[in-house]
Amino acid sequence: MNDSLGEFLRTDFGHEVYDRWYLEQGSYNFETPAFVRRHFPFYEKALLLSKDDKILEAGCGIGSYAREFARRGYHVVGMDMSSNFLSEARKITQRENLEIEYVLGDYNELGFEEKFSVIFFEGSFFYRSKEGLVSLLKRSYKALMPNGRLYFVHKNRSIWKPRPPMANWSEIKKNVFVLQKAEYDESDGIERCAWLKIDLETQKHYRCDFFNQHLRTDELKDCLVAAGFTDFRFYKKRRLGDFDPQNDSDFSVVAQK
Repeated sequence: MNDSLGEFLRTDFGHEVYDRWYLEQGSYNFETPAFVRRHFPFYEKALLLSKDDKILEAGCGIGSYAREFARRGYHVVGMDMSSNFLSEARKITQRENLEIEYVLGDYNELGFEEKFSVIFFEGSFFYRSKEGLVSLLKRSYKALMPNGRLYFVHKNRSIWKPRPPMANWSEIKKNVFVLQKAEYDESDGIERCAWLKIDLETQKHYRCDFFNQHLRTDELKDCLVAAGFTDFRFYKKRRLGDFDPQNDSDFSVVAQK
């Protein structure tokens, strides 16, 4: 591969170039209907769901979970910062004859006030700093009705065994390559990722850089309390049963307002 590729154009989540690749080649990251259905008994019990609930799926992508909520008779709103993902979500939802409201927006900028009884993150809960997490949790707290519940999945940083640094090239079509890179820094709990698209025909190249922070469980608890949550529970990942900090690499969180 030529090392002198010239300037990279910036791209990110929600950008047409990145999203088109994700929908076509990276769609393996979207959960299958069977995977989604398998975990709904846990969601229903852990969140004490009722048909009166108004649910926000934050970072809904193409609406895999939102559609299963709707199939089961729940009132659900899907929110994502990618208009491209939401366009795909609307197409599938219409094809399945379901009724779901989709909203374009970044969940880090949530501006709702006491609108939802449940805010649900699944595979979409990301933050870049402790301050950023507290801000997100505060916005979620404000958007919840009294006794509302927040759900998300989190990594157990104390025992999480990350993959070694990864660099994966793929040729998505003739003379067009994508490089995915990721590495985890155990010292600060940051997972750094990069996505590059190399087009040797047009010489228009794109780059997306992003990172995720993983706080320790004690820090996470402090952030929940700082945001106003005092009633919360850590479960095994998508399973009933208490989180085991010595053995579970990931866990599900349910916090009640």
